[in-house]
Amino acid sequence: MHVIASDGLWDVVSNEEVVSIIRDTVKEPGMCSKRLATEAAERGGKDNITAIVVFLRPVSTAERIY
Repeated sequence: MHVIASDGLWDVVSNEEVVSIIRDTVKEPGMCSKRLATEAAERGGKDNITAIVVFLRPVSTAERIY
C-alpha cells in the first residue's frame, strides 16, 4: 500500500496511524482515501486534505507481456 497525501493529512495523522486506520477500519479499498480525509478533518486538519491510496501487487510474467 502506498499513500500519497497533502500536508493536510500528514499534519494531523502519522504514517503509523494511517496504516492502522486503513487496516483496522476500512473494509473496502475504494473507501481508504475518504476514511483518511475524514479522520484528518475530525482531528482538526486546517490545510487542504487530499489523499490517494494505491495498492500494488506483483504481476505475473503473462501480464507483463501483454
